[in-house]
Amino acid sequence: MDLRVVLSAKIQQVVFSPNDDELRSHLETLNRSGDQFVIFDAQVAQLTEKPFVESLRAALKQGRAPVVMLKGIAPGRETNLALDEAVVSCAVKLDAKKIFFAGEGPGLVVDGVFNSYPTIQSVRDALGRGAAFNMPVERVRLLIDQQEMHGVDIVLVEARRGVVFEEVFTHAGSGTLLTKEYPNILRQAVETDVRDIMAIMQPYIAEGSLKAMSEDELLRTIQTYMVYSVNGQIICAAALREYGDACELAKLCTLPRYQARGRARALVRALLEEAKKRGKSSVFALTVHAYVGEFFERLGFVPVQREDLPNEWRQRYDFSRPSKAYQYLFRS
Repeated sequence: MDLRVVLSAKIQQVVFSPNDDELRSHLETLNRSGDQFVIFDAQVAQLTEKPFVESLRAALKQGRAPVVMLKGIAPGRETNLALDEAVVSCAVKLDAKKIFFAGEGPGLVVDGVFNSYPTIQSVRDALGRGAAFNMPVERVRLLIDQQEMHGVDIVLVEARRGVVFEEVFTHAGSGTLLTKEYPNILRQAVETDVRDIMAIMQPYIAEGSLKAMSEDELLRTIQTYMVYSVNGQIICAAALREYGDACELAKLCTLPRYQARGRARALVRALLEEAKKRGKSSVFALTVHAYVGEFFERLGFVPVQREDLPNEWRQRYDFSRPSKAYQYLFRS
């Protein structure tokens, strides 16, 4: 199902699979329904040969999705480093942006802890200290070496329906992303950031921790937002709204993959500094989650009564929400 969605979105893809008669039959059935999968039978050694790569490229240019059935590779759990390396090499020759490796686990687990977005250096450090991985260390080392060598994103995902869709079409991510380290940038939001900020907000709105807002409303107030971007992708956002002598820190949201990495903390500190530059005496924030309240307290906020917040803000706020208020006071 994931592959059909990717194909319908006109995103080029090549699938590598052990030779599987059941899959072959299923793809032929899908093609009769209008899909454009094309099967290539190949040995692992062929994956890096120019004629074979060019045949895959030609199929892609025709809008088709090649499925490479690998002879001599049986479905199973055995690690095949030569196969992994050949797949990466073939994908790189085809100018792939991302390479997915599907397996039994959710991604990379180090010492019992799932890693959604580790740095390559942190993985190397874990290898150096003899950490326990959920896959052979030789494969971990190969994958990070290949990522650094070719600069292509490598994503380790669980082999289940929906994971490729989540990685390609949503901001949440579902596996482990191994990618190049780019500068992390804190900056003022601009109009072209609206869609990305809306996408980050959606899970918070769905669970009720953020009040829903329209794209038009966000566009009108975009100058109040600051964003944190990684690899050119906005991963954290928040707004600073003025109420007389105070500011509200509002709409704080972070992509799940990038949480607990200090980005939200850096963003809040930058907004506090901005409020101080404007001569404000305090910044306040509200949350319905105790753990977010604890986050604010670690940054120097203290609990306050909502009724003690600026009158202009109180007139607009829905006090039926089960939120708690926190305030940061600037020392004179």
